[in-house]
Amino acid sequence: RGAAAGEAKLRRWSAMPGWLVVACRTDGAGLEEPAGTGREDYAACCCAVQNLCLALHAEEIGTKWTTGPVNFDPGFAEAAGIAEDEYV
Repeated sequence: RGAAAGEAKLRRWSAMPGWLVVACRTDGAGLEEPAGTGREDYAACCCAVQNLCLALHAEEIGTKWTTGPVNFDPGFAEAAGIAEDEYV
C-alpha cells in the first residue's frame, strides 16, 4: 500500500494506550499433527484470548485480534520480546 499507508498505521498504532501480545510456547511439536500437543496448545491459547476479549468488551474496552503479516516479520518478535520457542 505504500509508505504513506505505513506511516498512517504507525501513527494510529502509536496512539493506542496499550498493547497486549499473546504468544504460545512450543514444545517442538508443530501444528501439523492433528491430535498433537502443539495444535492443542494453540487452540487453548486461542480460547483464552477470545475469553479475554469478551471480558474486556464487557468492560467497554476495545480489542482487536490480528494475525496479519506484521506478526510474522522477524522484527516483530524481537520488538515484542517473543522467545524463539514461542509464536504469535
